[in-house]
Amino acid sequence: MTPLELAASRANDTAPGYGFSVLVVEDDEQQLLVTAGLLRQQGFEVTAVREARDAVQLIQREEPHAIVCDFGLPDMDGGQFLEYVRLQHGQIAFLMLTGHDDVQKAVRTMRAGADEYLVKPVPTPELTTKILDSIEHRANVADIARREREPILNIYRGVASLVTSLEEKDAYTKNHSRKVERVSSMIAQALPGITRRQMQEIRFGARLHDVGKIAVPLTILHKEGPLDDEEWEVIKHHPVAGGRIVKHISRDFPEVWRIVRYEHERWDGKGYTEGLAGEQIPLGSRLVMIADTYDAVCSDRSYRKALSKDEATRIIRDGAGGQFDPGLVPLFEKVVHDLPHPDEE
Repeated sequence: MTPLELAASRANDTAPGYGFSVLVVEDDEQQLLVTAGLLRQQGFEVTAVREARDAVQLIQREEPHAIVCDFGLPDMDGGQFLEYVRLQHGQIAFLMLTGHDDVQKAVRTMRAGADEYLVKPVPTPELTTKILDSIEHRANVADIARREREPILNIYRGVASLVTSLEEKDAYTKNHSRKVERVSSMIAQALPGITRRQMQEIRFGARLHDVGKIAVPLTILHKEGPLDDEEWEVIKHHPVAGGRIVKHISRDFPEVWRIVRYEHERWDGKGYTEGLAGEQIPLGSRLVMIADTYDAVCSDRSYRKALSKDEATRIIRDGAGGQFDPGLVPLFEKVVHDLPHPDEE
């Protein structure tokens, strides 16, 4: 809901919280029931839980507009839960409640990203107003961020169109980048602590990973059979060209640039173009290399037929510690069974 729609809802609805969902996290059962009941009377759609781990599971399935959280939770204190929410779900309004007026704790909580720090008991009209103001603030922040990033996203869309045009010219690579994006996303989702922003950058980087091949002559890209040494050197230059092409979005999407620029570096340092090794190689680049290899191995090429998923998995498993990050290969194996064979898409 936009800020304008929010204002309209306040003016037109008898219950001020009508249409907004609130998650209440409070370990004291009696206080939980009272707070949830009062907020329902104000027109909010309320879900109530007593532990942070239950709250985490709920917001992973469906995000509320706001969270009202007690600081003193048994399994994960409110400050730790706030850190998780800000890392993974930055647009949710977060109001911290506490039974003690602690200035230092209040300062830390606000710096960590809370919208409000309130000392219990909080009068219902005040709590209602604070929730609505916090939702409006988060909506405004999200709207500003969207408008600021729109020009950058337009550049990304234009570059992605170039990739699509390039792949359309070759039956063997058609939709390759789209499929690499899908595989990369599934591997990334298995990474502990992955954020939405990191997921977005990995998706974007996977889609654009081959954009530098625009600078490679089609006679080389579409050559039947193996490349000679001179042609191979031209191919090996494409990450550098790709890095130049996506440089305009590197300030807002730095990991996208790193993926495009370093996706052909190997864990053992024998890749190109810089010879980076191990964790010198950006995480996104290491991850996309696995997805890129999977799609390439499972797709027809001019010089061979597509291999099976099992054969592709064996190749990637055997390459752990050589071509591939040995810490990421198990994540690939964890999700590979849910992946379609590229030729089936």
